[in-house]
Amino acid sequence: MKFYKVVAVAVMALWACGAVAEGRIAVFDVEAAVLNTDMAKKRLTAMRNQADYKKNVSELESLKKNYDKIVEQFQKDFDILSVEQRQATKNKIDAARADGEHLARKIEGANQQEAQSILQELGPKLQAILPQLVKDENIGLLLPRKSVLHADSSYDITAKVADKLNNAK
Repeated sequence: MKFYKVVAVAVMALWACGAVAEGRIAVFDVEAAVLNTDMAKKRLTAMRNQADYKKNVSELESLKKNYDKIVEQFQKDFDILSVEQRQATKNKIDAARADGEHLARKIEGANQQEAQSILQELGPKLQAILPQLVKDENIGLLLPRKSVLHADSSYDITAKVADKLNNAK
């Protein structure tokens, strides 16, 4: 994922250098533009509606409730538990936390994998659209949105790029 971000930043920097110096400044979030396209939304929704994904999310919610219940009971009974019981309960809490973290990483990995696939698929369209948009908007400097501390929304062209990607064939 970082490789594509670096490539996107490099491409944007090259386009910005080639643009007219008097042009305006704009910011752009590659990932947000791509993931806000209709195609990406449909694919992510389809992935999240798969039985395995739903099962993992449901299991994670169940683990979270169980974890919260164990912790709450442990805090409530702490003073009356023996040292051995405290240790056993701490082990249960640690095991429940580890299970939840593993499942959360699995879910996040599935999301990232699908997002990466979408980014790769729409990359060529993005590379075709962006230079024309830079020219049409008279953008002299295009910066990655995530690298900018503050930019008014009027500087952000992410939505325009997403719309152009939606309309691209």
